[in-house]
Amino acid sequence: MLDQRFAASVHIMTLLAYNAGELMTSEYLAKSIRTNPTVVRRLLAKMVEAGLIESFKGKAGGVRMVKSPKEVSLKDIYKAVSNKALINCRESEPQKLCAVSCSMKNIFSEVAQGLENSSMTYLSKIKLSDLTAKV
Repeated sequence: MLDQRFAASVHIMTLLAYNAGELMTSEYLAKSIRTNPTVVRRLLAKMVEAGLIESFKGKAGGVRMVKSPKEVSLKDIYKAVSNKALINCRESEPQKLCAVSCSMKNIFSEVAQGLENSSMTYLSKIKLSDLTAKV
């Protein structure tokens, strides 16, 4: 199954940036994403912990962005909600009589690290303000 936490979190943050300064509820955000408010609350908790948004409890509560949309990159959002690498290497024991099998973990680790570095560099260049400009 595909992990959609990042896509949902970008949607949430773009919505908050588009409605700058307004308090938004998890119910409202969930309707926009077309998901359950519990899913949204889990993501919001991670983004609060990362310092991207602030949360206010109570009947008139909600969440809003802490920083300007120009200061928040997609990398910031990704790092806040994802705790795993983009690509994982196989963890099985190599076939000791096969040179390729014995080398693949090191070979693929380099590929995975290169992809991770390139992806994070790319995501760091895209700001929330770029996304809200397209809405």
